[in-house]
Amino acid sequence: MTRLLCSSPLCFSISALFLLSGCAGMSPPSAGKLSALPLVVYPDTPPAGDYVYKLPAGKPISVNLRADGSALAGNVAHSLDASLAHDLYLHKTWASEDGLTWMAADKLIGVNLSITLPSYATPKPGEIHLSVERKTP
Repeated sequence: MTRLLCSSPLCFSISALFLLSGCAGMSPPSAGKLSALPLVVYPDTPPAGDYVYKLPAGKPISVNLRADGSALAGNVAHSLDASLAHDLYLHKTWASEDGLTWMAADKLIGVNLSITLPSYATPKPGEIHLSVERKTP
């Protein structure tokens, strides 16, 4: 079985927010400061400058998947829609479900990406598995 766990640029690009969060000793900005920022709701385009980005619960969120490279006969692109069970507010490396209580994003949401490629050990279709888990705040 060929299994890659978050060791590819694909994984980095999908979960960069969560990989960058969790710096020890850092405190989130105050709820008052963040409430004064513009609120951008997905899929709206953020303005120039600072803002809070909201992924609303139940609303489809597009996830684009691409496979390319010289070993492939052609490039592949596919779009999938997923939706969250709870609202998710994002500001840089911070996250909140209510826009008031903020924490490091990796303390609220866990992201794991695994890729299994067809091989001698796994002679079946490959799989890309993205697991997004809500952690209890």
